[in-house]
Amino acid sequence: MVLLADIGNTTTVLGLTGEKSIEVVWRLPSSRIETEDELFVILDGLLRIKGHSVGEIDGLCVASVVPRLNRTINYFTRKYLPKPAVFLRPDRFFPLGLNTDNPAEIGADRLADVLGAKECYGNNVIVVDAGTAITIDIVKDGNFVGGAILPGPGTSMSALFSHTAKLPEVELFFEDHYFGTNTEDNLRIGIVNGTYFAIQGIINNIIEKFEEKPTVVGTGGNIDLFLIEGGLIEIADPNLTLKGLSFYYSRVKPVEEDTTC
Repeated sequence: MVLLADIGNTTTVLGLTGEKSIEVVWRLPSSRIETEDELFVILDGLLRIKGHSVGEIDGLCVASVVPRLNRTINYFTRKYLPKPAVFLRPDRFFPLGLNTDNPAEIGADRLADVLGAKECYGNNVIVVDAGTAITIDIVKDGNFVGGAILPGPGTSMSALFSHTAKLPEVELFFEDHYFGTNTEDNLRIGIVNGTYFAIQGIINNIIEKFEEKPTVVGTGGNIDLFLIEGGLIEIADPNLTLKGLSFYYSRVKPVEEDTTC
């Protein structure tokens, strides 16, 4: 079995692969994995519920946007796993062309998204990943060509709440009307609806650069907020990032095995 880890600023998503697919997915706060032993205790408990153990893990593939936790992952693999973790990197066996100004600065989660998108949905895809930040990533003719980054809805809500005296934190969802008659509706329309229409405008401009309309895929912990009936997102794939990690690991693993022989 291979363990996949998408380490974000707020949430870490763990996935366990079977023979052909991702068998199970767990989500936990990134703040819970400050040390290698904390990670072991959490993972051991989750695996036992599914009838597995840490000893059955053959490898670990990681997409991390939290550098301080990379050391924790490395300590964990040295202590509890048979081989070091494989970190997704743009300069190491990445199969897509990276047509950007500085490929080294592309987040590992975005790389996993576009790799998963290409493998699952073809050479022309737009990925919307809604988390702490919202990333819009473009695969055009099989290459990653750029995108956009917006604040996620939770981030926008926190910013308003922490910098205003009277605005409350509210439950976030897409409102079905154009203007609010109370503060909570006002906030939701501004944060959720406003972000949705910003994403829509960006994607519509991107689509104009394609000869044929690309597939628009949504993923991430907050993507449900933007899955509007008849809306811009055609496919919701909550495991897209993990799928990209799995594809990357299958590409790197044979090379690593040859190196260790």
